[in-house]
Amino acid sequence: MPPSNGSGWRRHCIELALYPAAYLLYLLVQELAEGGETAALANAAAIVALEQSMGVFIEPALQQGLMGHARPLLILLNWVYILTYWPVILAVALIFYCVRRRAYYYYRRVLVVNLLMALAVFALFPTAPPFQTPYLVDTIQAYGPAFYGGPAMAAFYNTNAAMPSLHFSWTCILGTLFLRELPAPFRYVGLAYPILTLAAILGTGNHFVLDAAAGAALAGIAFAVVGRRDGGSDFSAGTSRICSPRLSAKPPPRRSQRLSLQIRPGPSSPAPWDDYASTRSGCFGGGQAKR
Repeated sequence: MPPSNGSGWRRHCIELALYPAAYLLYLLVQELAEGGETAALANAAAIVALEQSMGVFIEPALQQGLMGHARPLLILLNWVYILTYWPVILAVALIFYCVRRRAYYYYRRVLVVNLLMALAVFALFPTAPPFQTPYLVDTIQAYGPAFYGGPAMAAFYNTNAAMPSLHFSWTCILGTLFLRELPAPFRYVGLAYPILTLAAILGTGNHFVLDAAAGAALAGIAFAVVGRRDGGSDFSAGTSRICSPRLSAKPPPRRSQRLSLQIRPGPSSPAPWDDYASTRSGCFGGGQAKR
């Protein structure tokens, strides 16, 4: 519904401007990081060594298995990596901004807090993606679509921002949104979405296991910083308020609020069924109630 005055348009424009502003800040952090590409590769090597010591360095085996035995699945994960990130984020943001404004503002705050914390890590601990190490390859460049993430796109994203995985962190936040806000049949998307993303970021060689773990932890911290969201979480209730704003939302009367007949037996009181019958005759026009 279009705003009715100039302040409404200004509010929408300011909200829209937050996205390119956050994106420019994301790009600027790469210039602020100390050490550049050398430090990023050294930090990636340190993560490999840490994962090997922990026994969780599974990325090479996973990727080699996909390339050798399930290449169509790997190509599918390439597309999952691309299509289930920004297209989903922007579509969900637009829908919730139009339909569930309060929920939109809450999850937008969570994303902003998450982004600011991630940017601090990017500046202090720049990390190259796994496919720049000797252990993995960039499957998107190897098997397509090669237009994504190629040299021509290098200026449009931070190439040394693998730790923490902002991709997985925001997926966890959106998964929580799906679990809390969508109707019951669709809430399982909130579980499948992060799992599918985790398979994509590991299989394509874009993130380490520890990158994903740090991203998930950062999502939890962002929720803790923002706090709980007040109000209901029924998506259908929000849409009904948009579609039918004049409908009353009064709950049905409780059983205790219904009219009940109180009978106080005494020496001269009539039998309960007589009093009940006289009351029904007076209510439904079958005769005069006894006095």
